[in-house]
Amino acid sequence: MNDNKNNQQKQEIGLDVMGGRNSSSTPAQSLFRYLLLYLKTTTKILNHIVLGILITISFLATFYKEISFGFGFRDIIGYMILYIGTIMHFILTITSRNKGLNRHIFLVSIFLPFTILLSLKATIWRGQEYRWNGNIFYLPCATNIKVDNAELQKNLLVQKCSMEYDSEFSGFWDGQKILFKDGQIKIPKDLEKYIKVPISSIEIEPELYEKFENDTVIKKFWFNKDTLKENEIYNFRGEIVEIRNKIPVIKVIINNSR
Repeated sequence: MNDNKNNQQKQEIGLDVMGGRNSSSTPAQSLFRYLLLYLKTTTKILNHIVLGILITISFLATFYKEISFGFGFRDIIGYMILYIGTIMHFILTITSRNKGLNRHIFLVSIFLPFTILLSLKATIWRGQEYRWNGNIFYLPCATNIKVDNAELQKNLLVQKCSMEYDSEFSGFWDGQKILFKDGQIKIPKDLEKYIKVPISSIEIEPELYEKFENDTVIKKFWFNKDTLKENEIYNFRGEIVEIRNKIPVIKVIINNSR
């Protein structure tokens, strides 16, 4: 009977050893080991998240849309820092996968601030050549267009470079707007869904020009809408500046060359 009891105690001791348990450990020591394991696992996961963010930023910047740091041609320096930092972080993470807690804390303490700083420099801390406009990715010729429809009022940031959407058209003046006759109205693709098609009428705003008088710059309109004759055909040239009640508003000059 005593032999069976001794054998059972030996088996339990063996199980403790195989299971990594130390029967002589105090509760405080067990808690400490648990906290170390938890901290190591958490730090390793956080490091992988930071690496994933850097890889995602690099991938999007390379294959999707350009990221700008607001320094013009000097943005190439920011790209080099991004790529070198991402590659270094990737290599160190691979070589440190079986290392201890200190190595993972080191990686997080270096590359988490690096990622945060890089993200800020690409957004709200962008340089003066492309200041923060709410758009994460670089949008060339960013132009703000106001949409004022009955069901929607908002400002849209669209790509609209000079002369790219320069429209030439003709129509009848009805006293308030132009009744479209012929020509081509060029609309940025992002705005098409806010406009009623086919376009039958256009609101116009006279374009301003500058002139010098007595050593001062004076802005004047090319023409006054009050001087337009009703039911008269006019030729115009200009670019869209707003959408109002699903009608494009175009800032124009009278185009005598048509």
